Amino acid sequence: MALVLAFATSMELRAALPDIPAAGGGGFHDPFPGEPFPVRGRPARALVTGIGPVACAAALGRALGARPHAAGVIQFGVAGSFDLARAPMGSAWVVTREVWPEYGLRGEGGVDPRGIRLPMAETGDGPVRESLDLDPENAARAMGLHLPAALGRAASLTVAGVTGTLGGADDLFHRHGALLENMEGFAAAFACRLAGVPFLEVRVVSNLAGGREAAHWDLRGGLAGLGPTLDALLEKPS
Repeated sequence: MALVLAFATSMELRAALPDIPAAGGGGFHDPFPGEPFPVRGRPARALVTGIGPVACAAALGRALGARPHAAGVIQFGVAGSFDLARAPMGSAWVVTREVWPEYGLRGEGGVDPRGIRLPMAETGDGPVRESLDLDPENAARAMGLHLPAALGRAASLTVAGVTGTLGGADDLFHRHGALLENMEGFAAAFACRLAGVPFLEVRVVSNLAGGREAAHWDLRGGLAGLGPTLDALLEKPS
């Protein structure tokens, strides 16, 4: 069985896998190439999901439906940091909890995930609302991987619209306690939960969440960290 390596953009895919075979006739949301290709001796397929939770859920759900026997899904990409002192530019993290802060009843005090009195879904693990606990150690073990000690552990929240102000970022940080901000993680984690497929989310910090000034960004550095992080994750322990 092959791993599925999922990326929001082809830019992130090429940064992590510069030597990947050409996609051939595969569509934007199709895993490619047609046959698994070796990454550090492990069979893998790559998938560009598109940006945001809707695109990611649709693309990854479609991919898992077409190939239900995947060894696991690893979602790679850049992310924003709510606290650069704790999660500096270029640092790499595996996600331990995913939050979707937009689910629930929106009022003057923010979004109450229990305000509509209904969970998003019922699963074998119980009702799902705004938060999904992840178990990266067990997921890595199920995929035959070993999490590097240098890979930090953190909660991340998923947004459809990137936080564009420092005040908004501060509110999300204190409301949900997540260290990172991304645009696909909750959707991917939920799709894998429903499919019963092991899931890892790995992020490299590229910016300050909420910051729009040039000094708040290092996208080039974040992309440069994806390849070494993937190599370290897939490297077999000696």
